[in-house]
Amino acid sequence: MYGTVRVLRYIVYSAVEKGADLGRLCTALGIRPGELNDAEKRIEGLMPIIGLWTEAIVSTGNAAFGLHIGHTNNPAIFGALGYLMQSCRNIKDAYSEVVKYQQTVSGWISYDVVFGKELELIFKVHLLWEQASPETARQGVEMAIGGVLNYFYILTGTKRYPLRAELAYQSPLPRSEYEQMLKCPVSFGKAQNRVIFEGALAEMPLISADESLYASFAKILRDKCTLSGQSARFSEQVKTVITRDFGGKIPSLEIIAAHMNVSDRSFQRRLQQDGESYRSLAAEMKKELAVNLLQNTDATVHAISEVLGYAEASAFHRAFKNWTQTSPVRRKHSLD
Repeated sequence: MYGTVRVLRYIVYSAVEKGADLGRLCTALGIRPGELNDAEKRIEGLMPIIGLWTEAIVSTGNAAFGLHIGHTNNPAIFGALGYLMQSCRNIKDAYSEVVKYQQTVSGWISYDVVFGKELELIFKVHLLWEQASPETARQGVEMAIGGVLNYFYILTGTKRYPLRAELAYQSPLPRSEYEQMLKCPVSFGKAQNRVIFEGALAEMPLISADESLYASFAKILRDKCTLSGQSARFSEQVKTVITRDFGGKIPSLEIIAAHMNVSDRSFQRRLQQDGESYRSLAAEMKKELAVNLLQNTDATVHAISEVLGYAEASAFHRAFKNWTQTSPVRRKHSLD
């Protein structure tokens, strides 16, 4: 998974405005300050993301940093996707495009939307990030959620407030901090991170709607996704879908094949062309996630086995030893 400099530099510049040191922030992210000019540059891996957020929180002394900078967030940090949003006809179309093309920006926070009697904007944090660093993952989610009101204002020219907001975690911040920012009741420990508006807002027209601009930016993003898809092996595409849409938990072959709109036989044949089977790919993903969780979190072996979908810790022990020729406990001690 990766994040683009286009998004990450917004965090950097926001922290600098609040007194953080540019050099230290860039070092935490693993780049030189001059590389912030390369908006399309990808920052691969989780640790640079955790490092940047950690440095930003420490250097600003602000435990609500993500929520606060989200409040001034705007679609422009998404680049072509942000401009595509602004050229759409209405809110429904704009957020549908975000869901369609979000992987062009980042894979650590993903977006979903539900249209109906209520308009639900849902924010999902990558499972590995959530397990490795709950505090920095919270910051990332809150930056996204904090931007909702400003996005609505930029897109429609009017201030619109949610009916309510729900967060999937317990926050160290007082509830009033969120309610003052979001202008609605906020609750914690829910099933998902989501912000809920009146359903009628989905049809609200955008002040910057422009069919010709929409066509131009849609083509740019389609071409970008096509090029990306051509260069990626099918097995890598499968991993991306599992990580993005299933939170890293391995679904059955029948479910993932249907989700990717291919038959079971075609799915298996395309994996074989990459020298893979679904069983080997699933084992590889579980191994990568297990090692990352052992290395980057304080989670117990039992907790990790549950995250990976094992009914019993003993089954996880056997699988891990088969992957690495050592036990989870010994591997964790070797990483300490």
